[in-house]
Amino acid sequence: MDFVTQLLNVVFSPPGLIGIALGLVLVVQANRSPHLAWLLFSLCCFAASLGKFRDEFVLEPPPLVFPLQQLRDNGRPLAIVLLALVFMVGQKAQNGWRQQLVPQAVRYLFFVQIAVLIKTLLYGDQEFAILAILTFGFVVYTVRLGPSRWLQNDEAFRLAVWSIAMVAIIFMLVNAYQALFDRHPITFVQGRFLGTTGNPLHATVLLASTVPCFVFMVESSPKWFWNKIFWILGLLCTVYALFLTGSRTGVLMSAISILFFYRQKPTALLRLGLVIGVALIIILPTLGVDLSSLSGTDPAVADRFTSTDNTRAGPWAAMWRAFTNYPVFGAPLRGSRIIYGENSWLGAGANLGIMGLFPLILFGLSCIQTIVKISQLSKRNPSYFLQASTVVAGLTSLLIGSIFEAFLLGNLSFALLVLLTYLLLGQYLMEVDRAMQIYNTWSIVTSSQLPIIESQGNSSVF
Repeated sequence: MDFVTQLLNVVFSPPGLIGIALGLVLVVQANRSPHLAWLLFSLCCFAASLGKFRDEFVLEPPPLVFPLQQLRDNGRPLAIVLLALVFMVGQKAQNGWRQQLVPQAVRYLFFVQIAVLIKTLLYGDQEFAILAILTFGFVVYTVRLGPSRWLQNDEAFRLAVWSIAMVAIIFMLVNAYQALFDRHPITFVQGRFLGTTGNPLHATVLLASTVPCFVFMVESSPKWFWNKIFWILGLLCTVYALFLTGSRTGVLMSAISILFFYRQKPTALLRLGLVIGVALIIILPTLGVDLSSLSGTDPAVADRFTSTDNTRAGPWAAMWRAFTNYPVFGAPLRGSRIIYGENSWLGAGANLGIMGLFPLILFGLSCIQTIVKISQLSKRNPSYFLQASTVVAGLTSLLIGSIFEAFLLGNLSFALLVLLTYLLLGQYLMEVDRAMQIYNTWSIVTSSQLPIIESQGNSSVF
């Protein structure tokens, strides 16, 4: 119960009490302002991304500057507190016209967590198992109660996308603040940028999964107004930060998301590429940017993108052997908790067997079904092209990323929250499409039943 103790220590500490008081004020204001409500959700997502890098060689990472060190030390309790504030705001939300607030895919993820619960209860830390399932349930219920019910119109859709993009903005501002004093604590892992997350892959997932949101904000903003320039700069910084992570997975995720976003508009993709290219050519030399120096202490970070080394072949083969040897309930636990490798699907098979892999496969199929339906929606109704493209690009990017990172099996992380958000956005679009089809059908039937009175050479419609 170390986490519960840490949570209580944070809540009842002087900074914690002050923070909760400020949070309650924010809750009151958020009940009146949708922008503040979604910003509160952004802060929760950022807090969920906080973590420490640890392995057999690094027992404690280098400290960050004040107050970032304190925030990182208490990242998980802080995320729980902010989630509770989102819960409080969500209680005031109205149900609205929507009927299905929890996408089907989320239900399959819940069954995966049930498998984790059973495996850990039988062979591991029982208290941790119960705490983990309660945390996941609280996350899903809060998202249903708040963000899902907030999604009642297209403006709310835009605010939801804005909130995810703002997580990346907050992340980059926080790490820029740290870099002003000392870059080593956020680049000490092989010279790769990990920022305030637990490792470079976590930073990669955070940055890459927000790319579709930045593109949406760029494309939906008025031409060359200040807000459009702001989002273009945000996209440039995100792409650059992705380079600093030295992650080929991040490049793949972001490239796929952009390609899927502009899957029907190659000219718009070319225009965006030209804008980014020209901006980089002008801005970077002006600022005297040296890519190798900004990558930390190791210029070999850039070489990772041209390397042909397969660093995951060994772990993937080991997970596959574990699954084939223990296909029903997965391999026996080696400690009190389940530790996953660098693949959500093989990780589920190796550690949970068919008991966990089957519902995860159903989850993936449900996501693919959502992607297909929303792609068809954008063809039927071109006015929703940007919204549909954001969801298609985001979900596709995360599904690709799940092959290289086990974030589908977490119970409270930024990756889980952004995945839930994309699924909620997709569910909203499908319900809008269904409502529009019903309305169009009703209009056609009604108009066909109007009486037509014909006279010589003339007709009148009443």
